[in-house]
Parts: sequence; structure tokens; C-alpha cells
Amino acid sequence: MTEPGVTGAVTTPRWKLVLLQLVVLYLLGLKLWFSLAVTPMGDEAYYWMWGQHLAWSYFDHPPLDGWLQGLVAAIFGWSNLSVRLMTWVTLAGTLAIFWLWSARLAPHDRQGWFWHTAAIYLTIPVVFLMSTFAFHDHLLMLLVVASAYFFHGFAGDWEDGRRVWWRLYAAAILLGLAVLTKYNGIFLGLGYAAWVLLRPKLRGLLLTPQLWLAALLAIAMQAPVLYWNLTEGLASFRYHFLDRPTLNWDAPRLWQVLSFLGTMAVLLSPVLLLSLFRLPRMRKAAGDEDRAFGLSSTIFLTSTLCWTAISVYIYVYLHWNIVAYVALAPLLWRLIGGRIVLALHIAYGLVLVTVAVLNYTVTPIKLFGFGDLGAASTHGWEELAERLDAQREAHPGAFLGAMRYTFAAQVGFMLHETDVAAFNPVASQNDYWWEPAAHAGRDALIVSDRNYQVATLADRFASLEQLEVVEVRDMFGKRIWQFEIWLGTGYRPASR
Repeated sequence: MTEPGVTGAVTTPRWKLVLLQLVVLYLLGLKLWFSLAVTPMGDEAYYWMWGQHLAWSYFDHPPLDGWLQGLVAAIFGWSNLSVRLMTWVTLAGTLAIFWLWSARLAPHDRQGWFWHTAAIYLTIPVVFLMSTFAFHDHLLMLLVVASAYFFHGFAGDWEDGRRVWWRLYAAAILLGLAVLTKYNGIFLGLGYAAWVLLRPKLRGLLLTPQLWLAALLAIAMQAPVLYWNLTEGLASFRYHFLDRPTLNWDAPRLWQVLSFLGTMAVLLSPVLLLSLFRLPRMRKAAGDEDRAFGLSSTIFLTSTLCWTAISVYIYVYLHWNIVAYVALAPLLWRLIGGRIVLALHIAYGLVLVTVAVLNYTVTPIKLFGFGDLGAASTHGWEELAERLDAQREAHPGAFLGAMRYTFAAQVGFMLHETDVAAFNPVASQNDYWWEPAAHAGRDALIVSDRNYQVATLADRFASLEQLEVVEVRDMFGKRIWQFEIWLGTGYRPASR
């Protein structure tokens, strides 16, 4: 069969389309099961609470996702599905952009391109997880795909002698929203800059005022983040560049580079990662396909090389490079190539994402000796909430607290409380909305576990007493975790 995307290629047979559709349907079923069955995980609940404490920006990240979560809560209320509702909206938007890409890159086989791309994209383990968890990444992914689509279209018009400036401004606005969602959206802008510099036909753009106006527009959209930081002592910037616990500016660690690249090989999929080495040798059709290869590969390399360099000085989590992975979307079918390679990638992705969902819905799972060390603590929140409710009845007037900011958010979500203290020493947005002085002298019901001990609060309360231990069991009755509920009397705020 002729390679997909090359002029003269045949259309995808119906049986193959059906198989690809079944893969996508299965993945959507897994996503729905997770959305309904799993109470919000730590960061999911934490970001949900941002929406209940609206601000110009936030300590960890820019504000756009928090604003949207506030809107969802106001319209749909609080539920597992509400927390993850935006992940469905952004996935639908991403697939819609793929459909638009398909008309541009494979007009002779639009359905083939779309279903191959959707199936390959969703079986990239890190992509499936980040489009399912209600972290900021799902929104960033949509904005990256949409912005790249408009920038690609603008570049095509420019190279054909047309000046369709609205496409450039649309790409810039979407870029601005991407950075307003998560700081690593910046790497999309750097990818655009690198592509304009590297592609001879686009360098003339550097002499146009419109390009610079578009760049200024994207930058101006960061005004809420800049305002919040200026009024809060540059707190967010200080955290990311100076105060993050894993920073090691004075002690480069090459093992962190290997960890980053090795994790990328596993969760991007070894098949896809090896396929990237085909890029220099691949035959590309002139026009839209050639431009798509140039744009997507430049964004991928720019982001990945930057994060590789950064990983020498800070531990880089795989999903921080999400801009690079999502940028590959227009190339995925061409990169994967033949049927055997396609089947290997899809089979690998299906196994990993299925294990991941079972990990959070049924019981913590290890695959080949590896697993999510924090998965056990995402179970048992319904039981814990019931016991906390009973303890609140027994100790009226006691405020709620937890020994970790994520636990505080999860407790708040389960009990529909927006005023829960986070007592862990790690700074978080909780420190900006919870007022210690307003709780002075009161008793507290505090949630802890084996990793975050109440003993560190000995100087903050007149007394500490363990009230009960809540054992967490999986669907098979096996104990996998335990929470502790403590009573602290006479809270004494720390002096500032």
C-alpha cells in the first residue's frame, strides 16, 4: 500500500476504519469510567478549589483552567463528572481540529487520516492520561493543536502569496491562551519562532509589523499573571526558579536527563519514539504536508531540547513536555507507517492506559515491577468523608485541615467545604486563601497518613489526639492504605 499522505495514496479500507473506531470507542469508555468512578485525585481537587477562590492568577500556574473550573462549578455543581467535564470538552475540541487537519493533509482519504490520527494520539499513554485527568494539560493540549492549525494555515497562505492575517492573529490568541493555561505553553511560541527563522520562505515575516503585533498580543494576554505576581512578590516566578524543592542549580545531575528521556520512551511509546528517527529520511509531499512536517517537528525538537537541558538542573516530569507530544499530531500516521508498527503502538498503548485506569478504579497495580507510588492514596475518600462527617458532629465548631495541600483539597471536595487548612510545609495556593488568624484558638480535625505526620504540628496546637484510623481497601478487600483523623485543640497560628 502507498504510504499515507503521499500523492496517489489509496483510501483506507472500511474494515480498518471500523477497527480504529473500536479502539477510539474503547478508550472513550475507559475515560468515562474513570470520570464517573474516581473521586478527584489530589491535584484535580486542588485545581477545582482554585475555581472556588477566583484570583487574577495562582501560585503554581496561570489562571485560565481555574477560571473555567469556577464556571463549571457555578453551572453544574460539584460531582466527579463536573470536575472532569472540561476534559471532555477539550478532547472533543481536539478531535474537531483533527478533522479540520484531515481535510488539509489527506483530502483523498479524510476519514482514514482522522481515525488513524485519533487512535494513535489517544494510545500515546501520556496523552491519554493528560487528556483524562483534570489537570491543566488537557486544556493546553487543545490550544496547542488549534494554534498550530491556524499558524500552519497562515504559513501556507503566506508562501502562496496571500496575506490572510486573521489566521496569524487567531494562532497568536490561542498561543496566548495556552500560556495563560500553563507556563510551558511558552515552548509553542519558541517553536513558531524557530520555524520562521529556519524556513527560508517564512523569513520575510520578520520584516512585517503584523508578526510582531501578533507576538505582542500573545504576550499582553499574560497581564493577569504579571499583575498577580507583581502584587504577591513574584511568588510564582520565585517558586519555579528559586524555591522548588527539586531545583539543583549548583549541582547538575545528568541522571535526571536519563530519567526524563527514559520515561519519555516508555510513556510516549517506544514505537513512536523510534519512528521519530525516520523524519530526516521520509519523503514528503510538497505544500501542506511538507509544512506540517516542518512545523510539527520544529516544535517537538524545540520543546524537547529545552526540557532536556532544563532537566540537568531540575527533575522534569514527563508531562511538562506535553507541547512537544501534541505538536506531533499531524504527523502521527505518517510516522507510524505500516500495519505491524501501527498494531504494536496501539497494542502497547491500550495495555498501559488500561492498567492505568484499573490502577485508580480497582486497585493499585504494578507492571513489570513499576507502578504509581501514590495510587493507593487516591482510593478510600468516600469512607474517609463519612468518618469526617461523624467526627464533625462529635466536635462541633472544629475546622478541617490536612497534612498535605492535595489532601486538604480532597477533603474540601468530598465535604463541599472551601475553607480547609493545608498544614504541610510545601507552599501552595492554599496559603493565599486560608487565613490562620481567623482560626486562632479553635479546634481542628486533621487528616494525615504515613507520609505526612501530625507530630510536626506539636507547637501549633495545645494538644493532639488521634481519634481513629480509616483503613482503605481495594475492590477485593485488600488493605492498601490508611488515613488517620486527629483532633487538635487550641490552634496557634505560626508567627510570620
